[in-house]
Amino acid sequence: MQRSDEMTLPKKRGWSWWPAFATWLLCGACAVGKPVGTPGVVLDGGREEPASPVGSSAAAKPAPTHPVAVFQDGKLAGTIEIAEARTSGKVVVDLGDDWTPYIFSERTNPTDDALPQTYRPTYLALARGEFPNDHHGARAKRDRYLELYGIPPTLSVLGARFREVERMACASKVDLEPLEQYQRIVPYIDNPKARRDSAQFLATEQRVKLLLAKQGVDAPDKLDKVRLGAADKNVLKTYEKIAPTALLVRAAQRRLACEGFFEGKAAFTDGALDWSTNEAIAQFEKKHRVFGWGFLSKDTVLALKQSPMEGERRAVLRVLTERALHANGFLEDGSTWPKSDRPRMFRGKDGKEHPIPNLEREVEAAVIRAFGLETPESTRAWLEALGDLPKEKLVAFEGPKAPEYYSPNMDLSVVIDRGDVWYEFPYDETGKERAQPVQRRPMLTLLVDYLGEKIPLARYGTTVGGWRSEMVDGTEMWKYKNSPVGPRVWKQIVAAPVWLPPPGTTARTLLSRGPSKTGYVVNLHEVGPSYASAYGLVAAYHSTFRAGDDGEVEVRGDEGIRTHGSVDYMSIMQRHSHGCHRLHNHIAVRLMSFVLAHRTHTRLGQHNVGYRNVLEQEGTEYELKIEKSGYAFQLEKPVPVDVLPGRILGKRGTPVAGAIPKYDAAAGAYVTPDGGAVKVDRTGEVTPTETPDAGAPPADPVATP
Repeated sequence: MQRSDEMTLPKKRGWSWWPAFATWLLCGACAVGKPVGTPGVVLDGGREEPASPVGSSAAAKPAPTHPVAVFQDGKLAGTIEIAEARTSGKVVVDLGDDWTPYIFSERTNPTDDALPQTYRPTYLALARGEFPNDHHGARAKRDRYLELYGIPPTLSVLGARFREVERMACASKVDLEPLEQYQRIVPYIDNPKARRDSAQFLATEQRVKLLLAKQGVDAPDKLDKVRLGAADKNVLKTYEKIAPTALLVRAAQRRLACEGFFEGKAAFTDGALDWSTNEAIAQFEKKHRVFGWGFLSKDTVLALKQSPMEGERRAVLRVLTERALHANGFLEDGSTWPKSDRPRMFRGKDGKEHPIPNLEREVEAAVIRAFGLETPESTRAWLEALGDLPKEKLVAFEGPKAPEYYSPNMDLSVVIDRGDVWYEFPYDETGKERAQPVQRRPMLTLLVDYLGEKIPLARYGTTVGGWRSEMVDGTEMWKYKNSPVGPRVWKQIVAAPVWLPPPGTTARTLLSRGPSKTGYVVNLHEVGPSYASAYGLVAAYHSTFRAGDDGEVEVRGDEGIRTHGSVDYMSIMQRHSHGCHRLHNHIAVRLMSFVLAHRTHTRLGQHNVGYRNVLEQEGTEYELKIEKSGYAFQLEKPVPVDVLPGRILGKRGTPVAGAIPKYDAAAGAYVTPDGGAVKVDRTGEVTPTETPDAGAPPADPVATP
């Protein structure tokens, strides 16, 4: 096949040229007796480093060794050598079903021996929508959509989703107009309230329909109120008050029912947000990567207002954009901009001010332009033309250029601002929670030092420590888990990390109810590896250090603090941790992949740990065994991390060092392990007492490392 600039991208299914072209593309290297994947190119989701540029002389130009398809303005514009594509600034993206982020790859260069990573097959299976016959598959089947948990679907999965949505005859019949009337969040309270709300609305709606029929009009706002009696006026007033919310919920329910989100759930309550509707909304949010609680909030309603086909197009854009960011080692997403339309500036080598780009936005625009994904229909056609994707399908397109401050070994650093911190004990003398308002949440910022300026590349919400439950001499007590302040370093980044529970970890943290709901099983997801593990999909280990006179850094102790991913995505901007700095899983993967792409490092892989712990719950013992560690990468030069003190609020300026007993409602006091009653003031001061006060036990905060 000849290279051609005239090959256009058909706007209908089944590009007749694609199978032949793909065969030639993937076997082109065979014609010259070389394997696919020349030195300097990683094909298994690792960092792709360009080989030497191809010579410019046509006569001297060697036969193609690894050609990739080039797309431009929705058209196939021929092919280009992968090395030439990289050196000319094009983005090379792997569209295949065997793509993973670099942290889940097993070799840095094609000529390296693979250093096996045990979680990689699980990651790939889950991305393909498969459910392995183990605890990973059981959890994934329950969660169903894993993009919010850090594992985006493959393009094959998205193609199947497009076909499924296209077959939905009901989609065009659902009236989504009431969603336009959204004003404020509609939360789930409980089923009894939902039934009361629905009954009131349905009765009022029926009365209003009778009034419409009587006056011969088709909308409540057309009723002649002068002709209404006092009772009918009250009915209309009530309807006008409750109808916008009820009709909003009803419209959402009809769309969710059309798309099958109520399958396997109890019948929903018409026009009211009951538990079934809450679960259906939560599943919809997972499918479309909307961060929500299963309520009708602004972002959820925006997604519901889109057509199902448009929702799938946006999923394709997210997946392609994420892959392209990883392929180019990009990170900037506009999160450090003062406003979304006003970029932060940096001083370039020309002495002038330049904007810090929003590369995520620019890459998405380039993806749309290159592949012709402007509409759901064109996106659907593009996916169909890909056919059954082979393990490797590399394509190139023109994307944004790397900023001038990029280099293979960037001078990166991290600042974690702890925000507003309360060291005071959070419960009063009756065991009720005290108000401890927080205005400034913790934030993590990645910076690069360029020409003497610290340039902020990205900023993410994160967590710091707080009061958590801990077993002390067999008794569950409160203990403050601090996030240590001051300079630390990241020396190791670990993919699919495991958590070795320290002494004092409560059994309920490590056990969960079994399938029968009568006994317990060891919570293997908590310890990992798992997207739902305590450390998520990736963790950077905080270490103390000593800097020598020569500038060399001697890494010292591990305090057990990590910056890591988390499956508990809604808690990151609202709750505390055991001291770690948690990030959304996909952000943690993106951040750590960026660090590895721009810092010299060595693969350490996994090692044997031989961890064993016996847990007792309700008179039964359960054995927890962990055989292997996570998959480690070691940075040649550690990344400095500065944890700022934040703003300490309340009367106490330092963490409470000791454990504090929990409130016992039956005794009406805080009771120590030896049975003594004590009082605890807001500073954590514990004093004996003989006159306990009555009260109710506090809710135990969710414990998250």
